[in-house]
Amino acid sequence: MYYVKETDVVIIGAGAAGTMAAIYAKRANPKVRLILLDKSKMETSGAAGRGMDALNTMALPPYSYPEDVIEHLTKITEGVLDQEIAHVFGKRCPKIVEDLEQIMEREKGDLFPVDEKGNYILYYLHPVNRPLLQPMDGEEMKRALARRVRSIGVEVYDRTPALKIVTRDGKVVGVLAFNIRTGHYFYFRTKAVCLTTGAAGRMGLASSGYLCGCYEFPGNAGDGFAMAYEAGAELVNMECFQANTLLKDHQGPSCGYVAAPRGAVGVNRLGEDVWTHGYSSGDSKMGVWKAFAEGKSPTYLKMDHLPEKNVRIIEKILWGSERTSRRIFHRNRGQDYRKPFSVELAFAEEIGACGGHSSSGVQSNINGETSVPGLYVAGDVDGGLPHSYLGGALVMGGLIGERATEYSEGSSYGPDPESLHTWIRKEIKDFEAPLLRERGLPTHLVEYKARTRIQNYLKPPKNPRYLEIAVWWMERIRREDLPQIKASDFHDLLKVYEIGCILQVGEMMARASLFRKESRWGYQHWRLDIPMKNPEWDGHWVVVKKGQDGKMSCIKRKCPPLKWDFPSAMEYRYPELDFDVGVPFKKAANWKNPDKDPWMESHLEKEGMKTPRRFMPEED
Repeated sequence: MYYVKETDVVIIGAGAAGTMAAIYAKRANPKVRLILLDKSKMETSGAAGRGMDALNTMALPPYSYPEDVIEHLTKITEGVLDQEIAHVFGKRCPKIVEDLEQIMEREKGDLFPVDEKGNYILYYLHPVNRPLLQPMDGEEMKRALARRVRSIGVEVYDRTPALKIVTRDGKVVGVLAFNIRTGHYFYFRTKAVCLTTGAAGRMGLASSGYLCGCYEFPGNAGDGFAMAYEAGAELVNMECFQANTLLKDHQGPSCGYVAAPRGAVGVNRLGEDVWTHGYSSGDSKMGVWKAFAEGKSPTYLKMDHLPEKNVRIIEKILWGSERTSRRIFHRNRGQDYRKPFSVELAFAEEIGACGGHSSSGVQSNINGETSVPGLYVAGDVDGGLPHSYLGGALVMGGLIGERATEYSEGSSYGPDPESLHTWIRKEIKDFEAPLLRERGLPTHLVEYKARTRIQNYLKPPKNPRYLEIAVWWMERIRREDLPQIKASDFHDLLKVYEIGCILQVGEMMARASLFRKESRWGYQHWRLDIPMKNPEWDGHWVVVKKGQDGKMSCIKRKCPPLKWDFPSAMEYRYPELDFDVGVPFKKAANWKNPDKDPWMESHLEKEGMKTPRRFMPEED
């Protein structure tokens, strides 16, 4: 069964960016018709579904200003950014803090700490000499945002993920969605779309092998990246991977952002500091890699030197708003933050693509607009504002809510796909094919296959031949395995769709990595065959888009000129690896086997095989 509805704006993704987009859209025009879609239930969905302990990058005078955010982002991205977007974000930071206090009904100084003069306190964390981290006691943040969204008359569709952003003549005209509980389909005629679907986080695979044991929200399978690509939008920095240092075996954050500002440090097994700052960036990840390469791993989060009150604060945050399962995990492992070498960390156990935690995503401008008229992006799917975390999702989510509303007011509905109902029925038939198949491959095995290939062949340091093999695997699994999957129910049917998104984003990551002929961003794009930065690539994006022939293409595009003159390099260098492995065994003159093997040839003749079968990728 399917339904056709009309609205002004569809918001895809009810995380922090999506809910704030809805709130700001209604504030801009209370009469705007909004539909908000989410895979899960809005109250607990998204990367911040359990709340949050900080806004990681914020400009709040007098401790920090918009120019300080620009300095940080220019340095961390090594000059590959649009500084004007960072400036817009920095200027809007104070307003979003006031809004959160009002939405969550918290007094000033209760939700965020303030000094004796009433100024918001910020902590040092970033690799710049300005404090940009704003602590937050925000366990109820997501529930409060959801309450506000429901109270202002937004039409919310829980457990109803979008499947396709529909365009005609290059403009947004509709969204096709599907309810994973009822199996009902919806086609929304719309004038604008706010895409706030989060990161492509369920990409690589951790050593645990658990498909949902990932750093990001497990629902973040790259749907937004894939939908935007299919709609004609451009993506950038897909070669700049998210490769985090995580809590070993738990796949939760290492939580340097919680613990480091309160005195914790990362150390190797000898107790030596791994790096000078706790910010998750290419240079600090090179430091963690160095510990592994030198045989000084494991690495640990060292907290045994801290005062008891600091340890208790860290425990409250990590076991409360971060991951509620973390307390049980530590207890069952016998791990105590008060003991040395207790909290073991893991390095780059899974890789992915993210705008908020890294630099990759859909390209956008200062208004959150993409290259497709009517399509706006914010949050972790947004590549226009890198390394902005929750603060960026909230700020830019609100901004695109306003801009999409303005756009819808001055627009009319575009033409539907020809023979709309015939088109919808065909889309449903194609989508449900795995459910109607009598037998086939289990979804979890195909997903496991896809994600192991991504982890094995794309994980830095990068090898060009491995990148080519990754592309080959993405195409092969899409061609051979996807058409043979057997889905068991509606939820399983969504998994098939997600696997397609994972494969498409994996291909973007591989092709972009091949196209950028240099190493950059420390560990995140380290090519062993070109282990240095190339000045010709300074200030340039790799843009991934769908070509006229339907194939994926990459182009090189110069970023806007830097308006603010800040350092555009981090304090690291790629190591000069010594591959001298000593003197090999020397063969004597008589070290030679026969040129022919008549004994095995006789066996081949008996079996009627004159030449053995060859299983080479090129001949498959």
